[in-house]
Amino acid sequence: MFMGKKIPMIGFLLLIILLSGCTENTDDGNSGNTSDDASLIPDATLTPTPFPSNYSLDSMVNVEPLPNGYEILGILPISDYDEYSENIVDTREGAYRDPENVDVFLDIIELNSEQAAFDFISNYKAQYVPLDVENRFTTISFNEHSAERIIEYKYSSGDQIPKYKIIWNQGNIVFVVRSNSHLESSSFELAKATGY
Repeated sequence: MFMGKKIPMIGFLLLIILLSGCTENTDDGNSGNTSDDASLIPDATLTPTPFPSNYSLDSMVNVEPLPNGYEILGILPISDYDEYSENIVDTREGAYRDPENVDVFLDIIELNSEQAAFDFISNYKAQYVPLDVENRFTTISFNEHSAERIIEYKYSSGDQIPKYKIIWNQGNIVFVVRSNSHLESSSFELAKATGY
């Protein structure tokens, strides 16, 4: 009897933790991109690291070691990506908090083929309209592969604040790192820490 009440309570507490950092205080007046990381320059001689033969999405989404100042909040299955592909096999989301106490998410989507992963990324990028003043998509590199950095703007206190996502695939696995921070490094540091 006690165990039946414990499971819904744990789920409720996890939901509260995940939702507690979904807003960002950007009243500090710093609304620009403060990244000057030289490692964002693309490299044409990249070879991705292969997955171990016994990989699991749970182990992949649980990043170890974490970058300094990051903490993991929880791991959940997700279904937010069904609109981008009918070929999804499994998904996981890791919820993290960065050093500025802002939520960052690592979503891992397993598809049934590498071509399905390419199609997924194309469909995901198609949701965005071009920006008037800069490129929305930028090719970046880390961990011996290239990825797409996506910039979008959200309104906060009347200002447009940049938000950054990074998307890439290795074989049939797609990775999406997205941050609620206006700092590009928030998503980039977690993406690098995946090792993929």
